[in-house]
Amino acid sequence: MPELPEVQTVINILNKSPAIDKKIIGTRVFIKKILKNTSVNKFDIFLKKEKIISFNRYGKYIIIKLTNNKNLFVHLRMEGKLFCTKDIDKTNVKHLCIQIMLENGFNLFYYDTRMFGTFHIFVGNSNDFYSIKSMGPDAMLSKKFNVDYLKNIFKHTKKNIKTIILDQTKISGIGNIYADEILFACKINPFSKANALDIKNIKNFISVTTSIFKKAILYKGTTIFSYMSSANHTGNYQKYLNVYGRNNEPCNICRKKIVYRKINGRGTYFCEKCQKLL
Repeated sequence: MPELPEVQTVINILNKSPAIDKKIIGTRVFIKKILKNTSVNKFDIFLKKEKIISFNRYGKYIIIKLTNNKNLFVHLRMEGKLFCTKDIDKTNVKHLCIQIMLENGFNLFYYDTRMFGTFHIFVGNSNDFYSIKSMGPDAMLSKKFNVDYLKNIFKHTKKNIKTIILDQTKISGIGNIYADEILFACKINPFSKANALDIKNIKNFISVTTSIFKKAILYKGTTIFSYMSSANHTGNYQKYLNVYGRNNEPCNICRKKIVYRKINGRGTYFCEKCQKLL
C-alpha cells in the first residue's frame, strides 16, 4: 500500500508534469465503483473545462486542486497508480479505471489492480472535506503533530503503540511498512502500550518519523509489491529497510534474527533484542 512517502513522491512528480495549468476536456470511467460520491455523468461535468492548478496531499490522500474552488480527492488504497502520460499502458490496460483527458494531449490515467481506490469530488477548502476532517494530523505537514498532541493521544489508551500509530484518525500517513521501521529506529517494541511512552520517547518518535519519511521521499518511496511513482518508475527505499519483510534475517544492529508477529491482524516485523518492551 502506498504510504505517506510514496504518495508524496507521486505528488512531486505530478506537480512537474504536463498536467499543471491544463484544461480538462473530458473523462472516461471504466470502473464505476471507484467514484464514491458522484455518478459518471456528474463526475464528467464537474471536471470538464476546469484547469488543474496543483497536486497536494493530506495523509495518504492525493488532492487535485482545480479552478473554481473545486477539488478531486484520490486515495490509492492498496494498488492504485496515477500517471500523467499521452498513451495508455497497453500492458496494464485491463486495470485502467479512470482516464482524465487534457487539452494538450496528455491524460491522467488511474490504474488499480484490486480496484480498491477511491475518487471523491468536493467544492470548497480541502481541509473541510469530510474524510480529512475525521483524520489526525499529517505526520509531515501538520504543526499539530507535536509532543503535546501525541502525549494526550497516547496517555488515554492502553492499546499497543503500533495499533495507535496506524490509526489514521490519530496520525495521518503512517502505514504498516513505516510503522515497523519507525519503531525499530526508536528502539520500541511494537507490543508496548502507547501510554508507556514518556516525553523523551515521544520527542524521539517525532524526530525519527520525520527523518525516515524525508529519506524515503528522497529515494522515491518503497517498492515491495507493485508501487510505482510514475510509469515504469519504482521506489528505492526498500534497500534501506531494517526490519520490514526481513523475517528470520539478522538484525542490522545486533545480528539476532528479526521476528514476525501479527498485531490486530497486521503483519509486524521487529527485533526482540533491540526493541524494548516499555
